[in-house]
Amino acid sequence: MNRKLALIPVDARPVTRDLPGQIAAIAGWDVLVPDRGQLGFLKMPGDQSEFLVWLDRVASEVDGFILSLDMIGYGGLVPSRVIEDEFSTIWSRIEQVLQLKRRYPEKKLFAFSATMRISNNYVNEEEKDYWDRYGEEIWQYSYHTHCFQRTASEESKRMIDDLYGRIPSEILDDYLQTRERNFSISKKLLEKVEEKLIDILVFPQDDTSEYGLNIREQEQLSADVEKRNLFNNVFIYPGADEVATTLTARAILEAEFIKAPTFYPFYSGETGKLKPAMYEDRPIVESVKGQIHVVGGHTVETVNDADLLLGVNVPGQQQGDLALQKNLQYVNTNGRDVGEWIRRLVYYQKQGYKVAVADLAYANGADPVMMSRLLGEPDVLSHLVGFGAWNTAGNTIGTVVAQAAMHYVHHKSGFDRSDEKLKEQILLRLFDDYLYQTIVRQQVRNEMAGPESKVNDLVKVVENRFLENYDNLIQTEGVQKLLRDYEVDLGTTFLPWNRTFEIGLKVRLQRNIC
Repeated sequence: MNRKLALIPVDARPVTRDLPGQIAAIAGWDVLVPDRGQLGFLKMPGDQSEFLVWLDRVASEVDGFILSLDMIGYGGLVPSRVIEDEFSTIWSRIEQVLQLKRRYPEKKLFAFSATMRISNNYVNEEEKDYWDRYGEEIWQYSYHTHCFQRTASEESKRMIDDLYGRIPSEILDDYLQTRERNFSISKKLLEKVEEKLIDILVFPQDDTSEYGLNIREQEQLSADVEKRNLFNNVFIYPGADEVATTLTARAILEAEFIKAPTFYPFYSGETGKLKPAMYEDRPIVESVKGQIHVVGGHTVETVNDADLLLGVNVPGQQQGDLALQKNLQYVNTNGRDVGEWIRRLVYYQKQGYKVAVADLAYANGADPVMMSRLLGEPDVLSHLVGFGAWNTAGNTIGTVVAQAAMHYVHHKSGFDRSDEKLKEQILLRLFDDYLYQTIVRQQVRNEMAGPESKVNDLVKVVENRFLENYDNLIQTEGVQKLLRDYEVDLGTTFLPWNRTFEIGLKVRLQRNIC
């Protein structure tokens, strides 16, 4: 066993390209990825012609493959929504790459392809150009078309008739044709699972709601999966950017012949766990189950039956969004008790249980109420086996489940390795999910109000504000205890897509030599 995997990520952002390898390193594995320059930039597709060459070159030295079929077929997640390529061209690219399984039948091939999202806004940065004029109307058309089909709602029927007059027919036709092309690719992928050219296939739901053409497609795919008896090989759940990480964790568990760990989730609020997170279509408690399931594990009813404990911080009433500064007033309500939840967390740690924390109170950042308490507890952070609070609930849960699972492998495999890589991962998430997303990003946006056109100025402001707040965070009691015997080597901060939404960071720990 080489303890290496080959990954074709969905794009070049750190959370999709680098995070799977960083988490795999906790278990002593390497993840090989193409050069960043081959993976495109926003709407610019990746260099699909090079992927087969690259995979051919590394295939003999890896133990398995994790493949974004969106990158292979369309050139990336964002290009999958905007490129004009025909079905036959896209399918030909995918089919060529899947021949890897015929040449290496003993090596697992895990793949994923997102159901095309529908954004409820007028931002065309990641959508077709006409989204800045008709984005919300197309979202409404999608929502009410599915709602009417499901409920026969007269209100939805009236909305559909009205939207026909507001969206130019050529634009609506173009959008629906793009959806149908992508959905046809998804349906055909099930044939490749039946042919055993794909061992595990994930259809993540990127930004969803109760109704929509994307939800209708997922329902049809789910029915087809049941009909074909593929429910042990095909998974459909909310998520996107974290899928490569969870599939990497599953691939390592299977390659090491280690049974996936069981999880006992405990929540900061009984109300919040039953509410859907923003951009998802099911209660948080069900999203937690879905992310654990795809790694190969399951939840249990008692602490003593669990290999790992998952502390889930939920909103009191409704999840907020720190990037959009939306619904913030619904998070810290009497529908949860963060203080009691942290006492419970500390109690479990003192009893010797391995605990990870998934913070879902907000989308796109960590809960400041939770963080003030965690940072003030001297021992909590240094004993966590996973932590995350970034982007959607699915992104966070999948990341934390994978971190904890790789820590589990770390100790089960019997190798003499330190927890240094786990500490690096927790620090990275603290610096990104809390320091940047919760604190720095809004400071930068306030300072740089207006179009983000001066990229060099923007990067400089981000770096300055980040370092100002970094010094405060690093001195907190919780981080100081986590860093005992280590110093942080913090690489240069950068903006992967020249915007404030996400940041790029590199964190390395160096052991103090006394």
